Amino acid sequence: MSALNLKEIPPAHSGADRDRFEIFAREFMAAKGFRVITHPDRGADGGRDLLLEEDRSGPGGTTTIRWLVSCKHKAHSGSSVQPADDENIHDRLATHDCQGFISFYSTVPSSGLANTLNKLKPKFEYLPFDPGSIERFLLETPEGRSVASRFMPISYGGWLERSRNLPPGQTGKSQEGMLLHYLRQPHMNYRLAMAECRARNRPLLAVIYKHEHPTFSRLSFALSYFMELPSTKKLVDTHFVNLVAPAIDPDVTGLVPIHDNLEHCLMVVLGPDGSLIARETVYANPEIGLERLREWIEMFDEYQIGSTITLSNVCGL
Repeated sequence: MSALNLKEIPPAHSGADRDRFEIFAREFMAAKGFRVITHPDRGADGGRDLLLEEDRSGPGGTTTIRWLVSCKHKAHSGSSVQPADDENIHDRLATHDCQGFISFYSTVPSSGLANTLNKLKPKFEYLPFDPGSIERFLLETPEGRSVASRFMPISYGGWLERSRNLPPGQTGKSQEGMLLHYLRQPHMNYRLAMAECRARNRPLLAVIYKHEHPTFSRLSFALSYFMELPSTKKLVDTHFVNLVAPAIDPDVTGLVPIHDNLEHCLMVVLGPDGSLIARETVYANPEIGLERLREWIEMFDEYQIGSTITLSNVCGL
């Protein structure tokens, strides 16, 4: 049974949100690392929903592959994608000067269409995405989970709750090194982490280290003690969106005080709007770490109440 419900994305044939699935596809592809060349629109598109580029490097230099993406959202009906739904693929690839075709379908293609798509090779590259492969990427990577939380918040929230009861290593990618200290892989990208914070209305718990430090600001040592208790891991996973990033990252550089040389890694708590809630050295002590974590959760609750009061005053309520 699927963990994510693609029916949370509105149908593509009507309504103000009829472009939502194409926008979802765009964000998915960007998270995968593709460069988006054309974005979804409602005008004549010449048989393409998105155009992407991918750079591949090798001994002979860098080659750019241009991809045509076809989005078909039939999850609400449950019917397969038929050949008539995706016609003239060769002509469309030629029109847009593309070397590859991506089928991004919320249901599976029919056997007839699957046969047509597989025959694109070897002249063209072909990359299929069906409900299974879409879900796998969304749940196994921080970048994917950021997208899932925005487009399928109900089923994603349910998956988060259920996955907390699974043994470590069964909620996504295998975790190595410092990532062993978390129940699921933390973000490495500040902007994607903050996007998930806003989507889920959760604070960011960022651990920042010095990349040039011989022990990365004693990162693994500090986290091994701070995250030692199972209750700490669960609170971190339940109440926060997590980020581990080097101070050299320009998006997090400003979070480090000027006088802090990061001999020890730094823990920073931000609200979904980026406001600073707490900032302290990571405690290499499980009991103190758990105590501070509970305090930060209370501080975020107070922060939310304060934000609501401020909004009410502005609105004259």
